[in-house]
Amino acid sequence: MFSGGALISATFYYITSMRRDRPPIAVLHPSLAAALLLAAVTLSCAPSRTVKQTAGGGTAAAERLKRIVDSYLGVPYKTGGMSRRGFDCSGFVVTVFREFDGTRLPRSTGELKRVGRRISRSDARPGDLVFIKGGAFGSINHVGIYMGNGSFAHASSSKGVRYDSLDDEYYTRHFAMIRRVPQ
Repeated sequence: MFSGGALISATFYYITSMRRDRPPIAVLHPSLAAALLLAAVTLSCAPSRTVKQTAGGGTAAAERLKRIVDSYLGVPYKTGGMSRRGFDCSGFVVTVFREFDGTRLPRSTGELKRVGRRISRSDARPGDLVFIKGGAFGSINHVGIYMGNGSFAHASSSKGVRYDSLDDEYYTRHFAMIRRVPQ
């Protein structure tokens, strides 16, 4: 089965590759082309990891995410780390998402910042990715997981896996963006 992006690309390539100087391999009826394009666009708008609220106002998924993150609190920072012996920031994010629902994410912060869609801070929900600027020339070099109420979990290079508030002075000044990972 095609992903939405692949279907859009294949449809666009087929439509644009039909040149007048050579006959098409197959003739695509205009209404079929429109239906394929509509299906591709619909598929590319993958559902985000939204969950229904429970009677207590929280969500079962958010509570499960918190339990997973809590199990890693205090694990030290280790460049390139992806285990309880040590995590770097992207290794922590990749490990938590894999444990949470099997989602496989890219390994680096540079690749993670292209995953999903950008959302406003006011629309952030637990499980969204938080990006922090701190590299040379203000580049994004850190990622964590939004946990709700302005807090996020991350692997701090000085203190290991912990929670911090986006309202803290450092994170307010260095906040870059939040992205929602599709399911």
